[in-house]
Amino acid sequence: MDKTKTKSKNNMIRLLRTFSQLVFLGLLIGGLYMNIRMVLMVLMVLLPVSLLFGNFFCGWVCPYGALQEFMGSMGRKLLRRRYKMPRNIQNYLQYLRYLLFAILFVGVLDFILTPLNGYGSFMGVFMKRTADAASALAFGIMIFYLLLSLFFERAFCNYLCTEAAKYGVVSMVRIFSVKRDEGLCVNCQKCDIACPMNIAVSARDHVRNGQCINCMKCIQACPVDGTLSYGKVKWPVGKNKKK
Repeated sequence: MDKTKTKSKNNMIRLLRTFSQLVFLGLLIGGLYMNIRMVLMVLMVLLPVSLLFGNFFCGWVCPYGALQEFMGSMGRKLLRRRYKMPRNIQNYLQYLRYLLFAILFVGVLDFILTPLNGYGSFMGVFMKRTADAASALAFGIMIFYLLLSLFFERAFCNYLCTEAAKYGVVSMVRIFSVKRDEGLCVNCQKCDIACPMNIAVSARDHVRNGQCINCMKCIQACPVDGTLSYGKVKWPVGKNKKK
């Protein structure tokens, strides 16, 4: 595929993803996203999809993820500088959301952790169910992370969101993923910089990673055509080098 076709394909993916994010954000604002039928439909479709193709919920559907991303774009234009969590800290901190998910799943300390992970309370604002103190605290935390998105991309998604953890766990066994051709890679690490979830894409042969949200930004940022692509990876998995 020549560079013109690659650029056109990447632009199309970018437009489709932005359109999908705006649609679900509009549904949230209109009060339709939190309709129980809508939630069940998203859950029934995207969880099985995650088993094959990875987590599309966070990168294409989640309204709060979209808001963080839009705030990040604003921060990039206004501040002209973005910050990344150091890799040695990221490698450990990224598991925090899975720990929170496990604790919430078994119901231990639910009354303490639910406000700190107020995804549902944030969405509940559009259902007029945020009168209690815990929900107000959760909504405040959500606003804080939106503002933090001006400096750090998707900080909440990376470290606190138990909804993202659910899809991330399922997508760990995905059959389709972002792949890297080591022979073509020039190790410019532009894919690492572009990744909003702080994944070391340049150190992997494939990105079967629970943090990956299938935003395809790494592919779009790669300067060498064909180095990164999305497709079927071998199963069982071969080597997957890490830094």
